[in-house]
Amino acid sequence: MEQQIGERVSALETDVAVIQSNYVRRDEFADLRTEVRVGFAKVDAQFADVNTQFAQVNTQFAQVNTQFANVYARIDHLEQTMNARLDKAIATILRWVFAMQFSTLAVVLAVVKYF
Repeated sequence: MEQQIGERVSALETDVAVIQSNYVRRDEFADLRTEVRVGFAKVDAQFADVNTQFAQVNTQFAQVNTQFANVYARIDHLEQTMNARLDKAIATILRWVFAMQFSTLAVVLAVVKYF
């Protein structure tokens, strides 16, 4: 009987040693988990910084797009103004050409009639 008790005590001692060993390992894993959590927190903070920078760049792009839209609007206005001036100049030139042709015809008819 004492032998059985000795075997049981030996088995219990082995189980206790295994449990203690597992507990030590779990503590090591806990330290590792803590380190990993700290690392992930740093990475998350860096991602937040990058996202903030992306938001700033997007804001700057929006400002540049607004400026380009203003420039394009000015160019369109200048193009319309220039087209109106060209239309007016072309109409004036056509009037002068018609008047010159009419005057030339009148001179030719006068020369033919009076000479």
